[in-house]
Amino acid sequence: MSAAPLSTQQPNSPDVVTIDTEHSYYVEISIGRNVLTLFEQKGAAGRTPIAEYSVGTAVRGLHTYPLGLGKVTGIYFNPWWYPTPYSRQVFRERGIELPRAVPPGDPLNYMGPFKIALSHRTSKGAIYRIHGNNNPKRVGRRVTGGCFVMDNADGLALAHKIRVGTEVNIVP
Repeated sequence: MSAAPLSTQQPNSPDVVTIDTEHSYYVEISIGRNVLTLFEQKGAAGRTPIAEYSVGTAVRGLHTYPLGLGKVTGIYFNPWWYPTPYSRQVFRERGIELPRAVPPGDPLNYMGPFKIALSHRTSKGAIYRIHGNNNPKRVGRRVTGGCFVMDNADGLALAHKIRVGTEVNIVP
């Protein structure tokens, strides 16, 4: 397998990682099943599932989560979290004052050790990600505002395997 360096393009994150450049992948996320399936593209032979991961998905009743085909637009390691004003308000109501930027490794950093940015957006412009988390009990449940949370070790393995441009299909 040949590998090419990929800059994380994340402020204050000096990591350089290698990615698999010999294989092509496709990701499907099932919101109803709370499962992310990684497929290897096999040319004319189609796609072969090679891994399945439990993920946290959108809470029931949320109508703005992403569906359909999109792609990976960025892969970041040790990311900062920049909570939206809405997120900061939700935390404030819980008695937690979030800073505008939460550094990597901070217990309040809901990105965990990686984030995979997706092209999926709501009509209001909100973007979605696959990311780690600081609470393993969230994985495999309907608990998010639309993003997909993974076990940190599983997500890091996925983030090191796929590359920017990988197709991601989100199904109900």
